[in-house]
Amino acid sequence: MGNRRPSRGIGRRMLLQAGAMAGAGVLSGAGAQAQPDRAAVSALIKDWPREAKAAAEEMLGKYGPPQEATATQLTWQANRPWTRTVVYKTGVEHDFPAKHLDVLEQAVPYRVPLNFFEALATFNGSVVPDRTRGELVAHCDREATNILALNLAHDIIRGQKTVTQAREAMTEGMRGIQSGQVPEDARELRLGPPQGDLRDPDTAAMTPAPGQGPAVAPATIR
Repeated sequence: MGNRRPSRGIGRRMLLQAGAMAGAGVLSGAGAQAQPDRAAVSALIKDWPREAKAAAEEMLGKYGPPQEATATQLTWQANRPWTRTVVYKTGVEHDFPAKHLDVLEQAVPYRVPLNFFEALATFNGSVVPDRTRGELVAHCDREATNILALNLAHDIIRGQKTVTQAREAMTEGMRGIQSGQVPEDARELRLGPPQGDLRDPDTAAMTPAPGQGPAVAPATIR
């Protein structure tokens, strides 16, 4: 009895699942498959939670198929004006300015002055400066709210709005978006083109140990 062969139904389901994963561009040990097509991505997100599926369909309609698709996320690279766009199957709860799930991540090239990191965190915890990469990253449930959040963050940095004013504008803007009246500030980024290399690798505070420089495998800890 221990040598019973699996049923044909189970074997067929496994083959179908493997075919769907390959068609959706899932990474494997042999490397990445070809870029997934629209039909494969639509099949992949068919059973995703409502918020994630809506964000994925919005991005799919606007930017076409992503370069990468897995069971848990879709990724578009250099889909201007964004450095990247990622839709996650599993979102993170965010209650400002209204309860929603952060399922859509979008990044732009932007160097945030160090003295504004706290102000941006106070304005919106889902707007995150990445000093090392020279990026400003927004997480929300749709592209319009990400655009709005980044434009307001830019206003704070340029001294055109206080944190309180930006939070009020974010709340009012989301009301408009939810009612179908998308405000001007949520339609197009107005950050201006990036100027030069915005990355900041910081300053070395110690010399790497022998054999631990760049492109060298880390030492084994025993």
